[in-house]
Amino acid sequence: MARELQTTVLASVAAGTAKLSTVSDTIKHVKRILEFISDFPEWYHHNTNLEEHKESLRRKMICLEGVKDDVETQLQNTELQSGKKRKREVDHWLKNVRKKADDVSKVETAVNSVHFLPKFSFRAWLGSCIGEEIQEVTELTQQGKFPEGLLLDAPRDGGELFVTNRLVGQIIHEKIDEIFTSINNPEVMVIGIQGHEGIGKTALMMEVYNRLCARSSHRVYYVNVPDNFTTYSLQAAIATAMKVDIPEGGENVRAARIFNVLKSIKEYIVILDGLSEFFRWEEVGIPAEGNAAGKLVFTSRSFDVCRRMVCQETVVLDRLSLEDAEMLFMETLTASAAELSEEVRKVAKDVVQRCNGVPLRIIDMGIQLRGVTDINEWRNTLYEM
Repeated sequence: MARELQTTVLASVAAGTAKLSTVSDTIKHVKRILEFISDFPEWYHHNTNLEEHKESLRRKMICLEGVKDDVETQLQNTELQSGKKRKREVDHWLKNVRKKADDVSKVETAVNSVHFLPKFSFRAWLGSCIGEEIQEVTELTQQGKFPEGLLLDAPRDGGELFVTNRLVGQIIHEKIDEIFTSINNPEVMVIGIQGHEGIGKTALMMEVYNRLCARSSHRVYYVNVPDNFTTYSLQAAIATAMKVDIPEGGENVRAARIFNVLKSIKEYIVILDGLSEFFRWEEVGIPAEGNAAGKLVFTSRSFDVCRRMVCQETVVLDRLSLEDAEMLFMETLTASAAELSEEVRKVAKDVVQRCNGVPLRIIDMGIQLRGVTDINEWRNTLYEM
């Protein structure tokens, strides 16, 4: 039909009976008429089934509201227990659902205002709006399933890796292997690392922590135990390492928060560095002994603390051998060690012996004497030790 009209118009132009401007306007009008004719069945459908589509939209909106309520309930439960944060897409989805509810409400109000009016075009237009709303509500309902979960996956470790120095000596590496053997043993839940002050417990546990973060499937939390800690302060230190907010209220409420977060994690390791006295697990919030999902590793100067904490394995750190002590001392001196005279080197051996194989003392003396070449200063330092 369009081709016939176009042929007729062009023929009129060729015969000189119509002007070009008139022809152009005529073609535009013809196209509009043809578009209306082609769209008329759809408009008629929208007009005739307006009430039916309105009811369909209402049912689908109820379904979407139900999905939204389920998502919000799940967020309230899982965010509290796991300490994880919701994904941004979840917040965007909830915002879109609320906006869609407002849009649908406006459309329903408009439909009700023309329910008994015979305005074909307006009813047909509203029917097309309802069709679009139905499609968008259906898409939002599908998106609300969130097959990848509502919350972000937390990193395996509880914080950043430590900057550590190279651990010197065969014995210390054997101790690390011993610790990992205990960690990998499913029957061992509590591991104590015992050693005197300055023996290298913290340096060793930092190395263990870094390796666990790189290789283990466990979530690892490194906690610096406060001096003269209380249950309250230990709970705060653990929560900080876990990056979890805990209430300022009573210890029982705080313990429940920590407990629920740890119980929600498949596998975890809590490292307590510098435990000076015994504490009750349940009072702090760490799940009780026998929980195969989690392990507790701690350092302490006291054998008695290891015993009272019911350690299934206790790794004792010994003093360095003289050979390892001298190696650590020379590494601490760095480049200046190569500049030492033979006379100074003899004094250096005596300095190392005075350190009694305690790594912290060896490192402190190495830093103090770094760059010193005067034999008298070396002798004075040895005399003052």
